[in-house]
Amino acid sequence: MTGEQSSWTRVLRVGFYEEPNVGLSKYRLHFNENLFLPREYYEAILSVLMEPDLIRYYTEPLNPTLNEIIAKHINVNADNVFATAGGDEGLRLLIQMALHGNGGIMVVEPTYSMPRALAESMNIKVKDTLLTQDYQLDANSIIKNSADVDVIYICNPNNPTGNLFSRTDVEYVASKLSSLIIIDEAYADFAKVTLMDLVKHYDNIAIVRTFSKAWGLAGLRLGYVVSSEKVIEGLRRISLPHNIPYPSIAMLSKALQLKHYVKESIERMIEVREFMIRRMSEIGLRPLSSVTNFITFHALRPDAVYEELFKRGFVLRNLSGKVLCEDCLRTTVPPMNIAEELINNLQAIVKSIT
Repeated sequence: MTGEQSSWTRVLRVGFYEEPNVGLSKYRLHFNENLFLPREYYEAILSVLMEPDLIRYYTEPLNPTLNEIIAKHINVNADNVFATAGGDEGLRLLIQMALHGNGGIMVVEPTYSMPRALAESMNIKVKDTLLTQDYQLDANSIIKNSADVDVIYICNPNNPTGNLFSRTDVEYVASKLSSLIIIDEAYADFAKVTLMDLVKHYDNIAIVRTFSKAWGLAGLRLGYVVSSEKVIEGLRRISLPHNIPYPSIAMLSKALQLKHYVKESIERMIEVREFMIRRMSEIGLRPLSSVTNFITFHALRPDAVYEELFKRGFVLRNLSGKVLCEDCLRTTVPPMNIAEELINNLQAIVKSIT
């Protein structure tokens, strides 16, 4: 079509979730993976016996058996669980619901970038509201600005600030609005806190969880949504029927028998996290308090710090494009030997900059 632009090419104007592809050549401290799980955990998962014929055939439509396994794991009714290919697919499906209401999505910033990217890819209008200066929800602002919003995204614990929001504030928002409230609990296992019980009282709350973070199964692409039967039925109608591969299902079933590894890894991570926060403060950085497996910190000339760390083999997340985080970097909490090496390099870089 010479001289004209086809409507489908407009997608090329859409921003997308972009991240550096560094393989395993550097310390990957930008993905927030659980780096404390031992090799024997993965060897045990990989030892699971699989039925060859079940690779030949499609999996169960909409994964009823997997939903039951997950429901038993988190002690809820299977009718309130919907398995997804990672937490991001859960977000995509829930955000897609805004399309059917002809409304938009509200994103509470600063937060995880994926919901915005997903909404824009579907041509869904995105409305922003901000956290307070101390990174807490402004419940009244959310409610005030919620006109024409069908979906509201809240990450709790929040990425990238690493903190928990007030349960009272979240519940207040849910009680005042009919919008679907997505609560992304990707890091809830590290915080040992969940708002999952609110699903019993509010049919407009949807909790998104993942096995990619604390459970260290990012490569299996497994997550789930916990919500009212009304929301779950909506997900059933818009999901692909065979979204999760059989090997992932089989290995998750084995992993759920090994939760002691996960609990122990979280305790070790917390020890290193608190060490890092203390040392960062000592060398002149300003780390935020965190209940997750990552630390966000204020730094003088964050772009320069990021680039110098990259040269030295450390890949962090540069948050300089995010509101309220313009001078921040974020790092995954790694095992102690890597943490000490990171802090030593940060100290040298900070000294050279100042």
